[in-house]
Amino acid sequence: MNNRNKKNSIKIANIALILIVIASTFSCTSDFEEINRNPNLPTNARAENLLGGVQYFTFAEPRFVSWRGNLLYTSQFSHQFTTNVQGTWWAGVDSYKNDQGWTNGVFDQPYKKSSINLRALLIEYQDLNDIQGMVITRIMMSMFTQKMTDIFGNVPHKEIIVPQIEVLSPKYETQKEIYKFIIEDLKEQMNIIGASTETINGAKGDFIYQGDPQKWKVLANTLRLRMALRSREAFIADGESNFINAVINDCLANPLIDDTNEATLERSKEPLINANLDGGFEDVYWGFAGLGSKWVPTERYVSLLRDNNDPRLGEILTEAENGGYKGSFVNIRTAPEWEDMAKPSEKIIGKGLSDLKDQVNVMVLTAAESNFLQAEAALLGYAGNANASYQAGISSSIRFWGAELGTFIASEPIATLSGSNEEQLTQVYNQRWLASLTNGYESWSLVRRTNLIPQITDNTNYWVSQPNNGNVPNRLPYSSTEKTLNKENITAAIQQQGPDEMNTKLWWDMN
Repeated sequence: MNNRNKKNSIKIANIALILIVIASTFSCTSDFEEINRNPNLPTNARAENLLGGVQYFTFAEPRFVSWRGNLLYTSQFSHQFTTNVQGTWWAGVDSYKNDQGWTNGVFDQPYKKSSINLRALLIEYQDLNDIQGMVITRIMMSMFTQKMTDIFGNVPHKEIIVPQIEVLSPKYETQKEIYKFIIEDLKEQMNIIGASTETINGAKGDFIYQGDPQKWKVLANTLRLRMALRSREAFIADGESNFINAVINDCLANPLIDDTNEATLERSKEPLINANLDGGFEDVYWGFAGLGSKWVPTERYVSLLRDNNDPRLGEILTEAENGGYKGSFVNIRTAPEWEDMAKPSEKIIGKGLSDLKDQVNVMVLTAAESNFLQAEAALLGYAGNANASYQAGISSSIRFWGAELGTFIASEPIATLSGSNEEQLTQVYNQRWLASLTNGYESWSLVRRTNLIPQITDNTNYWVSQPNNGNVPNRLPYSSTEKTLNKENITAAIQQQGPDEMNTKLWWDMN
């Protein structure tokens, strides 16, 4: 584990306490409220329990959601990982297909476990009159909705960020409305924080920043920049260039995440706790007998490291049993042999369910991403030094994975921007794509916006099926559960957005 990512003030005993309390309360809303708002609990304990559970469910994710949403869907849509290798349950299958059971889980569980408990946390901080606690909760609410709207498109936001536990049949908002509201709301939360350094109640439950409002303020600003650059072309197309240009300029004029304050979440290292709550890639990889649940990197990912002498190669991947570093291909009909493929390293999957000490932290918003956002902004004509930010992003990613920087920046051509402006943007996008491995959601958003992954047209050797026709899916369909429980509002959302299909483009996707 990279020492700069360690949360040394957090003990495993505290993590265990929080996760056990939170996990025991999700069976129904009334039980959750009764236990976590028990007046006999110390004030800090209630806030700490809620905050810790919210962060793990929202950013680390339980196994079902992480497996389907972050791995089988988005990491494959992004062409970073693939299950297309002999021996797995999905060898030689079409990875661009929708599985409605998976999709229901990716939609339903976050709203049941993250959204409802974010509202409970907001109530707790409101009762405590903890202004900074309320602000940090609003920032996490924005991060939650940003992820959900980038998966599905139109989703609820304003009606689910209120200080009440139960919200029945919330209205859906357009993605443009959501993006504009969040961008402006994040600025408002930053202004409320101001110069305050007052630590929030329940700070031990804040596994990201230990209750430091100034670090959350920087995260909010960097999130604004992420969203502003993602939606820039769409706002310009809608005649709102003045608005989005002002937002980007304001973001660049204020502190952004760097190596001293990147937002990551340290996973629990206890196997039982890990499986119950933040069961990520390691739990999927080692939790089943045989090769069925396993996966490998794609050749696109491997080759960008291997062919450019990238020091991250041996930190992120391990060599194939038959030697060398090779990857597979998404949607290939004939899956390659397991022994010929490189594998994810212990920094991604641990060495087993009982040996997770080497895993890197969960990416929330990293220094590498922040630097690449600044590089992109500079290439688009905003303030900044594109090449300096680009190289800073590569360096941050190398450090994140625990590799030695050495002479890579100075000696490898890929580490210096060159060519046309468009070619330089592609370099930035590729390095951001490399750096975002294990955060499939952000990787998928990047490849959709930039067309980094070309359409598959070879229907002989690869699956080219409808409705995507070989293109990276644009979105996931809505949950069938939601279509029953909130029929009127979801029908209106589909009418506004377009058919509830994977090939319906999101508002910000102008390519």
